Amino acid sequence: MGEHGMGRAGVLMVNTGSPAAPTAPAVAAYLKTFLMDERIRPLPAPVWRAILDHIILPRRSPASAAKYASIWTEAGSPLIVGCCALAARVEQALHAGAAATEPWRDAAVRAAMVYGEPGVEAALRELRAAGCGRLAVLPLYPQSAYSTTAAALDAVARGLQRMGWEPPLTAVESYGDDAGYVDAVAASIRAAGFDAAGDYLLLSFHAVPLPDVDAGDTYPQQVGKTARAVAARLGLDEGAWSFSYQLPFEDGRRWTGPNTARTVRALAQREPRRLVVACPGFAVDCLETLYDVEQVMLPAYRAQRGGDAPGLVYVPCLNDAQDHARVLADIVCRALVGDGTVG
Repeated sequence: MGEHGMGRAGVLMVNTGSPAAPTAPAVAAYLKTFLMDERIRPLPAPVWRAILDHIILPRRSPASAAKYASIWTEAGSPLIVGCCALAARVEQALHAGAAATEPWRDAAVRAAMVYGEPGVEAALRELRAAGCGRLAVLPLYPQSAYSTTAAALDAVARGLQRMGWEPPLTAVESYGDDAGYVDAVAASIRAAGFDAAGDYLLLSFHAVPLPDVDAGDTYPQQVGKTARAVAARLGLDEGAWSFSYQLPFEDGRRWTGPNTARTVRALAQREPRRLVVACPGFAVDCLETLYDVEQVMLPAYRAQRGGDAPGLVYVPCLNDAQDHARVLADIVCRALVGDGTVG
């Protein structure tokens, strides 16, 4: 048994999820589970289910499946593969950085998806079977939101309740302003060739519904803190950078803005400097980065600018990079030696 007789520490790293395959039926099954979540659905369940089944899913699933197919790898979904690889790296970092008397010396780390596989409850059962007596839950959203972090923590609570398991638990609710995370993001932007003297930086984050913000979701404030901190690390003046939000739909009237796609088009017209886009609201590359940015925004920007003009450069997410794993391991260490919620 570990410190205080609780056994080893378990770390659950949670992300949203992905379809099981890049096919219309698999995408429809995934979207139905995702969009029926009470944190996501905009209408009462019976009404919204009917709209999904008869209007939204028949139209959206084939188009979304084609998008997923364009980013799918031999190993599977980039998000799931990336999250599992990152979890393995974080476990290694915890073991390598720990002294024999520290509580995370033999921590077990698992990745789980709120919607889809590997599921949250299955990962929790693995951690319990591995002898874990306490948990740190790390939703892989640097900035917390009702529709992401809260949904992930809801899924953990449901899984634990179904299992009848009540281990001591610490939740890391956000880490977008963590100094180590900001340093890692800034370093990745520099490594992609960003030139503070000659480039323009756009930081893109996922959007959240305005009704959530009206209800008290502080996500936009957290986004602003992350963006300003990254810009400060890079030594950027106010006119050399901005931030925006990627929307699930082109109509952005009910979502946080400005819209990244529209911002990129505007910058293509007015900004002579090369455009560098980074997405510090995403821990691992996924459909919103690999498809929306690289396959849609990048070629549209280049076409609008012309062949001789400076192009758009996309900075990949931190993914399973060693420095990302070390940052998250440090955040988890601080959570495990504290009590309650971090972030």
